[in-house]
Amino acid sequence: MTTERTESTGSEASGRSYAARLVDEEFPRHGAREAVVHGDRRITYAELAQTVRRIATVLRDHGLGPGSTVALASGNRAEAVCVPFAAHLVGARFLPMPADRGPAEYASVAHHAPADALIVDDRISQPCAEAVTSAFSGARLWSLGPGGPGRDLLAAARQVDPVAGGGWATAGQVETVLCSGGTTGLTKAVLHRHRLYRTILEHPFIAEPVRLLVTSQIAHVGGLYALTSLARGSTVVLLDRFSPEAVTEALASERITAMMLMPPTLYRLLDHPALADVDCSGLRRIMYGATPITPDRARQALDRFGPVLWQLYGMTEAFGITALDSPDHLVDGGRLLRSVGRPFPDMEASVRDERGAAVPDGEVGEICARGPRVMEGYLGRPEATAAAFHPGGWLRTGDLGYRDEEGYFYLMDRRNDVIITGEAGSTIYSPLVENALARHPAVRAAAVIPVPHAMYGQAVHAVVVTDPGVRVDPEELRKYVLEELERPVYLPASFEFVDALPLTPVGKVDKSALRAPYWQGQPSLLHGSTAPGSAGAG
Repeated sequence: MTTERTESTGSEASGRSYAARLVDEEFPRHGAREAVVHGDRRITYAELAQTVRRIATVLRDHGLGPGSTVALASGNRAEAVCVPFAAHLVGARFLPMPADRGPAEYASVAHHAPADALIVDDRISQPCAEAVTSAFSGARLWSLGPGGPGRDLLAAARQVDPVAGGGWATAGQVETVLCSGGTTGLTKAVLHRHRLYRTILEHPFIAEPVRLLVTSQIAHVGGLYALTSLARGSTVVLLDRFSPEAVTEALASERITAMMLMPPTLYRLLDHPALADVDCSGLRRIMYGATPITPDRARQALDRFGPVLWQLYGMTEAFGITALDSPDHLVDGGRLLRSVGRPFPDMEASVRDERGAAVPDGEVGEICARGPRVMEGYLGRPEATAAAFHPGGWLRTGDLGYRDEEGYFYLMDRRNDVIITGEAGSTIYSPLVENALARHPAVRAAAVIPVPHAMYGQAVHAVVVTDPGVRVDPEELRKYVLEELERPVYLPASFEFVDALPLTPVGKVDKSALRAPYWQGQPSLLHGSTAPGSAGAG
């Protein structure tokens, strides 16, 4: 398989792009309605369309278009929402980069996806700005705002006469490269083309206009959530970063009707005392994903917010594979809460063995997916692209799981996170142990990892967050695991109590960071290799 797969031919390649349709038709229809809110900055749809056209005109005037790449390193701010639309209007490849990665990760992306222009948010930290500008040293440098390292793009945009309608790039010229958010290895450059945008606009996560609170980075997949909402006339309310205080304040002051949170951040919100004083009756949707949610915590969220939970299972390489919708959360008192739902109407999902053959319902294998939400490939990494697919275009997610007879999919573990231990070499799926630990009333969160064991190679180790000031006896926690899973092999051999679990930039529990101290200098006895520095799926 080549580095990139081929976009389907036909009318779409030469047709109008999603960006042109939104900027020229959809956004003007909503006029004075608020489109993006960030602090005191409030952009209407009319201003959004005008700003996008102005930025696109600046890009075009400087020779950027088909065949060039526009990179953006930005935090969450209103003006950053405009950049992907502008890049796609002129036919440039868009490369968003979260503003919290290190020099090695930026250099890895720049090696495989060099940029012709780099736009840097003037509010990001100096070390981050220096790291990204060093990695893309050959790119034309712009700043979002007057305080950055390059010419102020927004000031330049205000000085041009915007191109209004016509002359924009075609759908076949739309490309986006997303930085994978994996917990191991360096960031990979994931290529998507116009079919992803067409698909998520045809099948949006929320069909009606909402006031959507976004706490994840819009310079990653958070931007795709924002895009689908803007296409429906929603108002996107941006926070710089997640904190329970900021979310509760936004719920109280911005009339939020929908939000998206990773399970670890949802837990922190549920545990925050200020939430008790917030009226959440206006919420119609809480989207969550990226990591499994424990059933007990899902029930707690349902009790607090009502039947508004909606789970998305996907990855950077496939933006939406399955969904567990809000009614599913209530079936038979929560019977499906351990499921990640059923495939989107435009996607296929299958459980397959190592050879790529489908396995029967109920049997554990690797979850695979194919359809228009799947990436074209990893830029500059033909071997990694080939390894990511089974024959027939089935993307290997790296997640082990099974499908039941009703067509619902269940995750067991990451392929590289499975623990093999005990005299018989038993397979331990860490989420099962984590869910059992989470049943204890004093446990707020738990992560289970393999640690070295002289006899068995690996042992089960639990990292646990408890209620503040509460001490829990490890033997009491082992009792909960044994009651739930019934087999002694699941019992953690050791425990570690921490104030909070480390998270990756996209909000997943960073198991690589948890494993690193234990496996430093140890022989690699892990599945495949999950030692620091090995590659993994996002």
